[in-house]
Amino acid sequence: MFCGTCGAPRLREGMDTPGDATPLLMSPPVPPAAAVTSPATATAATPGGDVNSGGWGASPPTAALPTFPSGGQAPEPASAGAAPGGRAPGGKRRKSGQVGQPKRKRRRWLVIAAVTVVVIAGGGGAAFALLGRHGPGLASPGASRSTPAVNPTTSNSTPAQTPTTSPSLTPTASPTQVPAGSAGWTYPKFVDQQAFTNNGDTLSGLSCLSATQCFAVDSGGNVLQADAKTAWAVVHTDSAAGLSSISCASAKFCVGVDSSGNAIVLSGGTWSDPIAIDTQAQLSSVSCPTASFCVAVDDYGHAFTYTGQVTRWAQSIVDNNGQLTSVSCPSSKFCAAVDSSGYAFINSNGTWDSGTRLDTNSGFTQVSCASSAFCMAVDGNGAYAVLTNNHWAQGTVGTSAVKVSCPANGYCVAVDTAGGFSTYQNGSWSSVVKIDGNNTFSALSCPAVATCVGADSNNNVLYDQPNT
Repeated sequence: MFCGTCGAPRLREGMDTPGDATPLLMSPPVPPAAAVTSPATATAATPGGDVNSGGWGASPPTAALPTFPSGGQAPEPASAGAAPGGRAPGGKRRKSGQVGQPKRKRRRWLVIAAVTVVVIAGGGGAAFALLGRHGPGLASPGASRSTPAVNPTTSNSTPAQTPTTSPSLTPTASPTQVPAGSAGWTYPKFVDQQAFTNNGDTLSGLSCLSATQCFAVDSGGNVLQADAKTAWAVVHTDSAAGLSSISCASAKFCVGVDSSGNAIVLSGGTWSDPIAIDTQAQLSSVSCPTASFCVAVDDYGHAFTYTGQVTRWAQSIVDNNGQLTSVSCPSSKFCAAVDSSGYAFINSNGTWDSGTRLDTNSGFTQVSCASSAFCMAVDGNGAYAVLTNNHWAQGTVGTSAVKVSCPANGYCVAVDTAGGFSTYQNGSWSSVVKIDGNNTFSALSCPAVATCVGADSNNNVLYDQPNT
């Protein structure tokens, strides 16, 4: 038998010499029915099945396995006179020290064997732990082999799809449609980066011919044009001063005025250089119902009328009481102007009246006329004055309306200093609806009923009728 602790063949009982030692492999014991014999002693099995009194059952003769005696020399053939049981002649058993390794070698092999067992056991445990931890990609020893794990870098199967991030909820403008905000208005859209980066300039005037075709000016002297709601661009710059107002009779004719008394004119698709029409004051507002008629007003109470010649503007004194802040001309036959002292003035057929004081608490900030039969003025403090059938009436808006635009008789839209708007219809104002946070509106233009564009002091624009 083979000794697992001594590292050398061990003699069985009755063996006399190492040549009789037939080492057994580390395998399960042969069932008792099998007899193991050596060629030298192979005999027929006795009725009890014993061979050399070893107690092993009979089996067919097999070739002898090689032996490994100590000393590394080939063993001598077994003596023919050896007595049964493996004893030497004379019947004395050999001492254990005469065969095998010394005891210290046995201990060393024992230690080595123990360490080997520990290492193997530890590695196996770690392997099973890894298999258990990462089981989804690896098959366990008893798992089915019908679906082997596939290396994703070499597999020909369809690669796993990377999850895509859900679309952002932030509204994104498109060339044909911009997202709607409150009450049918679009969300504020920033359009004037040039003014924002130039000492904090802001949009100061708007003139829209349709829901999408607009011109705007800013306090930095820039003229912006939009042919779609998302396509604003600077198309001209007033080199003299900041622009305060713009009015367009068509896409081919516009007039802008600045704080140095100059006018710039778009005629036939070309913008003029600044033209000095007021050498005394700042121009505050302009209105052009046609390409051959415009009126501009300044903060000294003067009005300047254009009648077709770019360099010729006729001056007239309108207001001796305050600064004219706004003018609106629905036709060449009729205009209305308001001032900072609460007065309103009417020009009929080229002649200005002496004015009517309508607001004793504050000055008007803007006036808008749909026709000679209907005008609306607001003061920025919640009061308004409305002209119908040549008669002015006063009332309250319900908000600090600073800009107003009236595209039709009896219909107006006003915007305030806190991001809200209100609609005047059927003789009364609607409740205020927030559409622009708490921003102050700086300009408003409504080319048709329920079709408006507003601009705020942060250089944003907002559109009513967002789906047009």
